[in-house]
Amino acid sequence: MAMDKDYSEIVRKCFTRGEPDWKDWDDYRDLGFSAAHIPELIHILDTTSELWDEAGQDDRIEWAPIHAWRALAQLGAVEALPAMLRLLEKEGDSDWVTEDIPQAAARLGPAAVEDLRDLLCSPGNDDWARIGAARALQLIAEQHPERRGDLPGRPDCIAALCAGLELFEQNDETVNGFIISYLADANAPETAGLVERAFQSGRVDLSIMGDYEEFQIAVGLLKERITPPPRHGWFQPDIRRAFVQNEAQKRRRRQSEKKEKAKRKQEKLARKRHRRK
Repeated sequence: MAMDKDYSEIVRKCFTRGEPDWKDWDDYRDLGFSAAHIPELIHILDTTSELWDEAGQDDRIEWAPIHAWRALAQLGAVEALPAMLRLLEKEGDSDWVTEDIPQAAARLGPAAVEDLRDLLCSPGNDDWARIGAARALQLIAEQHPERRGDLPGRPDCIAALCAGLELFEQNDETVNGFIISYLADANAPETAGLVERAFQSGRVDLSIMGDYEEFQIAVGLLKERITPPPRHGWFQPDIRRAFVQNEAQKRRRRQSEKKEKAKRKQEKLARKRHRRK
């Protein structure tokens, strides 16, 4: 594999370990990764697009960036956060990126909050990148309860999510829906006033978690519905899971098409090289 020739012996493991488990991460410290390898691992992230274009020649190359960002997360490499967020922007078609990068960013802890807030609160950014940032903030809120409170000069996770939702008039309805769902997952009843205003604006995708009553039930403000569930398309209690699975299937198809295109490109180049001979 030509792509790994310039990396150290330990970092080359990213190119040889193959497909990672979707949920259970390897212990990269146990594999020999240390702070000394952080620059090389960040370089892998920065060359993800090129690596995935090369994946038609050796499928193991495809998994190198995933091993790299997981190793960086376990090493607590806060300096890798910009590269992770760039991936959210550039590779939003990959379900590995949109599902795994928020978890990696969350493992960096409170130090990641401000950059995640900046990404979320910029409506010009890619919608799925913003949703990924919101997911990471929700995970940090769960993993670091101390970041839920009012910390002057250092925005807490719930405040960051609220700052993103304050832009509900500018946000896509899907972005609003997911931010609200993450506030519900974080059990933030104190945000009900803002959430209600967002719903009243009509700019929330009800197919993600339902309406304002569903939010109130999720955070303990209501015991049960007062009105019938909204008749909105295919709304159902587990709609968020169904919605995410549907979107993930779309992204997997796009990723498959991208890989097939890269494979055809490599075959074309091979034919050209053969003709030159």
